Amino acid sequence: MRIAFVVNNAAFFASHRLPIAVRAIQEGHEVLLLTGQAGSATLEPAALTRIEAAGVRHRALPFHSNGMNPLRELWGMFALMLALRKYRPEVVHCVSPKGILYGGLAARCIFAPALVLAVSGMGYLFTGPKRGLRRWVGQLYTGLAQLVYGHRNKRAIVQNLDDWQSLLRQGLASEDELVLIPGSGVPLDRFAPGDEQSRQNIVLLPARLLRDKGVLEFVAAARWLRVRGCTWRFVLVGTADYRNPTAIAAEEVQAWVAEGCVEWWGHRDDMEAVFARARIVCLPSYREGMPKALLEAAAAGCAVVTTDVVGCREAIEPGITGDMVPAQDAVALATALGALIDDPERQRRYAVAGRARAVARFGVDAVVARTLALYEELRQLSTAPARKPETPAP
Repeated sequence: MRIAFVVNNAAFFASHRLPIAVRAIQEGHEVLLLTGQAGSATLEPAALTRIEAAGVRHRALPFHSNGMNPLRELWGMFALMLALRKYRPEVVHCVSPKGILYGGLAARCIFAPALVLAVSGMGYLFTGPKRGLRRWVGQLYTGLAQLVYGHRNKRAIVQNLDDWQSLLRQGLASEDELVLIPGSGVPLDRFAPGDEQSRQNIVLLPARLLRDKGVLEFVAAARWLRVRGCTWRFVLVGTADYRNPTAIAAEEVQAWVAEGCVEWWGHRDDMEAVFARARIVCLPSYREGMPKALLEAAAAGCAVVTTDVVGCREAIEPGITGDMVPAQDAVALATALGALIDDPERQRRYAVAGRARAVARFGVDAVVARTLALYEELRQLSTAPARKPETPAP
């Protein structure tokens, strides 16, 4: 079958959906990737190299992940519709908020037979205070979503039960149109517990350096703990050039490094090696779908501290694989980190339980197989002859 992916940018696709495309190609399907413009000058080149090496056809279109220029966005939407019309996919798989909106509308305009909407998070519009332009655009997005979810042959993939209930509550999808797949999957052979002797006293925050990821709270917690004599290292791993209104400037990060409260390792392509060095992984995010970083951390045998928010709360089992704190609360975060740092036995217990949970629930092979089965299910539904109404008995 012909499958088209519509995603905000190539870097997100490479990190979260590329294994699905690779397996689809191996099974004889055709795949086309349609993305907007780069979200990061650091992340995009490596992602494009991986996509090309995998044999995935790719075309970048004019829209941006966080763009609000109406003329540019309309042109991007029109270009997307033309590209889909020319390709004539049997399944359109849309990922990320703008990918879902633009891809879903374009799929309806070209009468695509089947539509998959992968809800992996709500993005900038729906995270944090909704004021001014963000509030207006958010309302517009919500209205247009009614059209997208009106496709008669669709499935909505959600990564957590909160999003499941939200789509039901809004009337966007019915129970039989929802599919729960917790995360984009982890290659369990790559992310595995290494030699315990190689681990260091490191608390790691692996994420794009955005305020919505809780970076400011992490830095404040690190500063608070260091003042009180903590000798552990607090490390940020991620790019600081991401195009997002909540992005933190590299100059600000460098100031924290100069202060001595955190280290910044920048973007890393060898995250399995990075996790193998850390004992604790911390993601104090404000909202997620199902954070891949926490699933990789669990698979790699790291204890976890995260926030009690959508997505993050389902990535761990509180008190078993990690600890949860309220979002945007640096004091609570510092307290939880300090308590875990002072309890090596609990760190080991969380690490063992986290690895077992990752093996049982988050392997990438299961995610890929379930997604491809979903494509086939939708194709069969779209090609099935319409049932004729039964003739009443005389």
